Amino acid sequence: MLMRGMLLSFSDPVAGMVPSLVPFQYNPAEVTRVLRVQRGESGGSGLRVGGPPVESYTLKIELDALDAIDKPITGSLGIGPLLATIEGLLEPGGGGLAALVGAITGALGGGAGPAPVPAPSLPLVVLAWSLERIVPVRVDSCTIHETGFDAMLQPVQATVDLSLSVLRSRDLSPDLKLANVLATAYQAVRTASATVGIAQGVELML
Repeated sequence: MLMRGMLLSFSDPVAGMVPSLVPFQYNPAEVTRVLRVQRGESGGSGLRVGGPPVESYTLKIELDALDAIDKPITGSLGIGPLLATIEGLLEPGGGGLAALVGAITGALGGGAGPAPVPAPSLPLVVLAWSLERIVPVRVDSCTIHETGFDAMLQPVQATVDLSLSVLRSRDLSPDLKLANVLATAYQAVRTASATVGIAQGVELML
C-alpha cells in the first residue's frame, strides 16, 4: 500500500482539534528542503549563531479531476473545493467566515459595540511526509497553476507550489501540546538518524 503525503490543517490554532485534510492525490516527485543558519551578532566568533537553523520545505503537488470524474464532488465541482481548502491554510483564523459571523453578531448587539477582535493567527498546519517526518509547519506561500477547465470553466487540473517553514517548539505556544510533541519528535528523529548516518557513511565507503 502506497503511503500518501498530506497536510492537516487545524482551523483554530488553539481550540480546533478537528483537522481539515489535504491529502496529496499524487505524491510529489521532488521535495526540496533548505536549512539556513541564523547568523549571530557581528563581531563575535564566526561559529556563534542566533539559534538552530531555520528549515523550509518546497514541494509541488498535482491535482487532476479527470482521474476521479466519476466521484460526486469532483465530477460536479472539479478540484475547486480542494484548492479552496489549500488557500485556507494561509487565512488567519480571524478572517473569512469567522469574521463574517463576528460582524453580524456585532451588528445585532446594538449599542454594545463590536466584540474585540483578537490578533489574526494562521491555522496550525502539520505536514505528514513519511512516518519520520510529521512536523508542524507554517505555509509561507502557495502558487496555483490551473491548467485545465471543464465546460463551466471550473478548474479540473492544477499544480500547486507550496513553501513551508518548519516550526520548532520555541515557535509554538505552550498550549499547542500536540504540535509541541510533534516538533520535539521531529528533531529527535533527526538526531537519532544522524547517529545511524555515521555508520552509513562508513558502509558506503566499503
